[in-house]
Amino acid sequence: MADNAHSIGFCSWLILGVGLVSAQAAESAEPCIVPLKLVNVNAGSGKSPEYKLGIHVGLGGGAPQLYEFDTGGPGFWAAYTPTPPKKKGQWWGNYETVQTDALSIAYTSGNEYTANLVDTVVALYKPRGSGFAKQCESVAPVGVAQITAFADKKKPKKVKAWYKALATGKPPLFGHFYGDFGAALFPIMTADKSAGVYSALPQLPQTGLTNGFIVHVGPLGKSKPTLTIGITDEDMATFTTQLPMNPTCVEAGGAPEAPSSTCPPYSNFPVGSMPTWSEQITYANLSWEYGRSSSGNGQAFSNVGLTLDTGAPATTLWQNDNLYVDSLFLRNPEGSTVPYTGDFKSKVGLTISAATTVPGGQNLDFYLLTGQKATVNKVSASVRGNDGGPTWSGYMNTGLMLYTYYDVMFDVEHGVVGFRPVKK
Repeated sequence: MADNAHSIGFCSWLILGVGLVSAQAAESAEPCIVPLKLVNVNAGSGKSPEYKLGIHVGLGGGAPQLYEFDTGGPGFWAAYTPTPPKKKGQWWGNYETVQTDALSIAYTSGNEYTANLVDTVVALYKPRGSGFAKQCESVAPVGVAQITAFADKKKPKKVKAWYKALATGKPPLFGHFYGDFGAALFPIMTADKSAGVYSALPQLPQTGLTNGFIVHVGPLGKSKPTLTIGITDEDMATFTTQLPMNPTCVEAGGAPEAPSSTCPPYSNFPVGSMPTWSEQITYANLSWEYGRSSSGNGQAFSNVGLTLDTGAPATTLWQNDNLYVDSLFLRNPEGSTVPYTGDFKSKVGLTISAATTVPGGQNLDFYLLTGQKATVNKVSASVRGNDGGPTWSGYMNTGLMLYTYYDVMFDVEHGVVGFRPVKK
């Protein structure tokens, strides 16, 4: 949903099923392909476009609804009301409550959820005619966060709008979605660290295929975004730019760090026993300057973590004392010393580069001339923490923007993230 999700209080998500299988042929080595919907959440508001992705999901045999598809958020958080209006009807089908108000999560956007932990069958759909066709469904109930309370400490009007939407049978999240279908590859643990909220996707293995998924977005408004669950050898071979995923561990909380005696590893994904990986999924080198050729006025940083977040419409450099943007590159820099915050000026050349692990493959060499259009060429510099100071080591959230240039492969089984240039 937003750049990064952090637990508050008790957070848990227990996946009890054995994953998703293709609705057409459970035993065949075929991926499950699900269309994603590109949504401008600012449409009709007079504001600049802000794009997000949606995925149609049904719960417990109930009617499918559109949820935000979010590779930067853990777990599946689904809106709920016990008293939907008659014209809408209850979109939740059969489910079993495991723990009441046991889950909490907060996002960078300011959204906070409290939720029940419930078990229910999850199905993914594609639109067909005036209805929907089931593409995949879980073969057993899986854990889902059934949202019981919504909060935003700084925007009380947004809270009122959430509950009004539910009461009138409308999607409460950004006016388009019924919750957040997260796909980050590390869990949020309970307070006693006995259980955690894991992404569903690595627990939806397709028989005979590599465990992982591919996200295709392409040029905004000119392509048909899709999610492919299960990676074929043929698809794997088309990703000649491959980078190693970063490990993480419990005390790191999703930041890149190899497990050790002082930072024990997370338990593997409950279903399929896949390993967990950092939110900062890989490292790359970052540099920026005016013009592509070196003129001595640029900045360069090595081994910077990248978060490839479909839920973030903005591209953001999250700074600290070791990764910061000089004020001369920012339009209206705020702050009296580094790290300054603000948007990059137009026509700054930003490069993201890394060496591929594929022999004879293509290195990652992405170049962007910055501008002022979100999800297109706008890049911001920011810091974390309520006091305005950074709280994590510096990294970049590429947001949805990078997906308009590359199909991205998350090979969870082998710990590899792949990039395939989008055909323009």
